[in-house]
Amino acid sequence: MVDRDANGGTQRMDTVAVRGAIWLAGDQIGSRIIDLGFAVVLARLLLPEHFGLLAMAATSAAFFRLFANLGLGAAIVQRREVDDEYLSTAFWANLVAGAVLFLIVAASGEILGIVLREPRVGAVVLFLSLRFVIAAGSATHVAMISRRLDYRALALRSVASTVIAGTVAVALASAGMGVWSLVGQELVRTVANTILLYRATGWRPRRRFSWAKFRDLWSFGGPLLLSRVFNYLIRNADNLLVGRYLGASNLGFYAFGFAIFAAPLNDFTAIVHRVMFSALSRLQGDERRFRRGFLLATRYATMILMPVMTGLALVAPFLVVVFFGTKWEPSGPVVSLLALAGFVAMTTALGPSGLQASGRPELHLKGSVLSVLVYVPAFALGLRWGIVGVASGYLAATMVLAPFGYRFLRQATGVTLPELWEAMVPAITGCALMAAAVWPARWALQAAAVPALPTLVVLVALGGLVYVGVLWAMQRHAMLGLIGAVREALPRPFGRLVGVAE
Repeated sequence: MVDRDANGGTQRMDTVAVRGAIWLAGDQIGSRIIDLGFAVVLARLLLPEHFGLLAMAATSAAFFRLFANLGLGAAIVQRREVDDEYLSTAFWANLVAGAVLFLIVAASGEILGIVLREPRVGAVVLFLSLRFVIAAGSATHVAMISRRLDYRALALRSVASTVIAGTVAVALASAGMGVWSLVGQELVRTVANTILLYRATGWRPRRRFSWAKFRDLWSFGGPLLLSRVFNYLIRNADNLLVGRYLGASNLGFYAFGFAIFAAPLNDFTAIVHRVMFSALSRLQGDERRFRRGFLLATRYATMILMPVMTGLALVAPFLVVVFFGTKWEPSGPVVSLLALAGFVAMTTALGPSGLQASGRPELHLKGSVLSVLVYVPAFALGLRWGIVGVASGYLAATMVLAPFGYRFLRQATGVTLPELWEAMVPAITGCALMAAAVWPARWALQAAAVPALPTLVVLVALGGLVYVGVLWAMQRHAMLGLIGAVREALPRPFGRLVGVAE
């Protein structure tokens, strides 16, 4: 796949997409490491109650954050052509939405302070809610950069704003500002990111607003906004049910297990979705290249993440004990079941990217509504068997929904089941043989009463060797394709290293 870059040259679209994914991953990892470093320093300068106040205040904004941007940024990315009037319309609409959210969240802070009997919460929420207005001012700029797949610009500015914000927070904490140092960190991060994005694009909004173009953008963004709300319900329904009927202790085990499972799945799919949505949107009107791009992304994504989910399902009980201690042992079976659900979900994990890029957000919304109708009852039925039953419900619901996900995908993109299967064959074959080797070894090591740590090391090494060996023997061209795309996407010195490894 060849596409024009920002300088008028030609590039392979798969290389551009892989490069974007690498930059997004670097942003995510780099920002987390930097945040962790500043958190260590701040933890020594501040009291636990300061972090607690910030956590209290953050709860009032969590739900309303869904409504930021109104889905108009995605509409800007998806459209084949946008003019300055579209951009200005999106900017002013987002700014009004940010102002409304600021008023709602600021008012909720006073109520939250009364409920929690902590009067300082209201003031903290008031200042934190300013982020809605500030971030709204750069939402269109983010869409513009995403549209041209320049994730390097987003990543560099995100990391820079994280460093600036952390430095300010440490300075404020050293001056004895307490919780306001943490509030300042969040506000400075948002302000710095907005300023840097303005400088990156050079675009400034005009005093123009078109209701016709707003309705056009909203016809795409509205269904996406509703999809976010339904997905939010799904992500929180299991925790609410477990906490209400099984108690805080069981919720702790379940939430801990879910966090272990979700960390690789959510981070990876979020990065791939952002990149593929932008890349596939540029291929609208060219059905052959669109389908090829989607199937190629599916092949690469499943090659990377399916073995992770398979391995996690096989070694979760040992991993939990080794890294977190025996007190978390009840979380092991939860991780295994959820990882199996993650494996099933990967068969249509890029479906939302295809649906949105092809201009069919209503199908995404239908899928979200259907997911609520299937997942929530499955969680409720599983409560009878404790947290393992709830995790089993998650797995069963994911399996029930997979055919519907494929049906929506076929309607939007024309991708057939044989094509999808062919794209996933390398990963599925490798995972099947990996499981066939690891499971008997796991049984034998348990029967011999081998401790958890050496068992985990042996099983991970065995599974990795089998998976890579199978792919190299049976699907060498697929592995070389992925290595080649990564080599072309990396900066030249690193690309040479990958080339040597290849």
